Amino acid sequence: MAEIVRKRTIRPSTRKATSFNYRVDVAKVLADDILLVEVGHESKDFKKTYTFNGSDLANKNNISFRVRDYGTHIDVQWSGAQPSKSSTR
Repeated sequence: MAEIVRKRTIRPSTRKATSFNYRVDVAKVLADDILLVEVGHESKDFKKTYTFNGSDLANKNNISFRVRDYGTHIDVQWSGAQPSKSSTR
């Protein structure tokens, strides 16, 4: 069992205004692993860690999340698998 960390930064300054999706490679995550996805923002005070069970990711190449920035808060919606928990750091 391994703990695998993937880091993603929300970067609206370098993305098209219509590009809301971010991909996370999970091809090497095994069923008994734990995946931690650390998501931060390039200019806002937003940092969250999402925990996934490897069994939910087995036989997948990637998962993705969609970002909605409402000004006062940021919403992250997952596709392909749902986190077992999330925490603010």
